[in-house]
Amino acid sequence: MNKLFYLWYLLWLLPLYLIGMAFHMGAVYHGLGKTYDQGESYIADVIHFEIKQIAAQTNGSITVQFTRDDGSAVIRKLSQPIQNAAQLQASELMPVRYLENSYQPIVLVPIYEFHRKMVLVNLAVLAVSIIITFFIALTAHRFARRKQKSSNKPEQKIVIVE
Repeated sequence: MNKLFYLWYLLWLLPLYLIGMAFHMGAVYHGLGKTYDQGESYIADVIHFEIKQIAAQTNGSITVQFTRDDGSAVIRKLSQPIQNAAQLQASELMPVRYLENSYQPIVLVPIYEFHRKMVLVNLAVLAVSIIITFFIALTAHRFARRKQKSSNKPEQKIVIVE
């Protein structure tokens, strides 16, 4: 049997990877809500704002700094999609919510609703992708199984008897 047919079984890794990404996005969505609802409010200084354009992809980052009630300073660099740049670029001070033990510990209040909607859209795209790749992997699995069974059959010889 040709060993390349086992590669068809590796297509199962793609839906498994997408399921892992969906769990990550679900954790981000839950962390955003938890931090916004239970976190402490602070006014953060925007110490650096940067927009990068690499080929056809544009994104940015914002570095915020604030001091907690216990006197410790928190400095974080947060990557942001370009859609948020207009709202964030003009601000020197920004309201944030902070919850240390959350999956998403800092929430930028001005873009909170947009961020949650963007994560929901990503989850929807992942759900569709998981369904599609599951059926592709299932079809490849059946194909590999059929090829494997057909290669295990003994070769038939036709003998003509006169």
